[in-house]
Amino acid sequence: MEDNNDIYDNIKDVINSIPDNYKILEETINIDTQKEYYESSKGISIDPALDIPEEMINQLNEGKFSSTEDCKILLQKLALLDSVEAYRTIEKFCLVAPPEIKEWAILAKQQSRMVMQCSLLDEQQVFISTGLGGKNDKLRYLLIFPFSKKQVSKFQLDALEKELLYFLPKNEGEVEEFEIQKKYATSLILLPLKAPVNEIIQEILAECNQFGNFLSHNAMITNMKKFSHEEISAFIEEEEEE
Repeated sequence: MEDNNDIYDNIKDVINSIPDNYKILEETINIDTQKEYYESSKGISIDPALDIPEEMINQLNEGKFSSTEDCKILLQKLALLDSVEAYRTIEKFCLVAPPEIKEWAILAKQQSRMVMQCSLLDEQQVFISTGLGGKNDKLRYLLIFPFSKKQVSKFQLDALEKELLYFLPKNEGEVEEFEIQKKYATSLILLPLKAPVNEIIQEILAECNQFGNFLSHNAMITNMKKFSHEEISAFIEEEEEE
């Protein structure tokens, strides 16, 4: 528990250092795609002699690229242009992009928007992106509540849902989904960036466990992705073995 508290303290320190002019990517984007995009973007630059903005815009509009990799590079180069036309071209492409490049195009659109905002506002913009995305100024999280008992009553499950619906709005958050499985319950929620997520979850656990200690204290919180039933079951089995 002490190690977990140290992790949360470090996360809070990072979050509290973020300035108020941040933007949250709302779409759900695979975390590996995000890493690949940002790593490869370090080696992308515009060569004024070869990379003519009008030609690049026409290339994307007309689908003139020989491979997916060429398209990825083209999107990243367009995203570096301080150009409304380039932004609108990427935005339009996002609507028709094939599945294998859709997320990449969304990241390019976000980068293009930030380049223009930096230019217009003359200040650095902070872009926050997680696997589950967000909404307005809120981040999306998946909460996983493993049960500590084999039999959990309807009253107890209703209590968990009610506490979520109480504590989340109280902290300017929202409950988007609530699902019950045999060994656990999950909830997809939205919370402001600087909300004390760990403290909120601990309060929910404490309130619910007044009704028979039916929730494990090892609740899981993630904003990386929406894990499948098989993945969650594997996590819970690992915890039980330990």
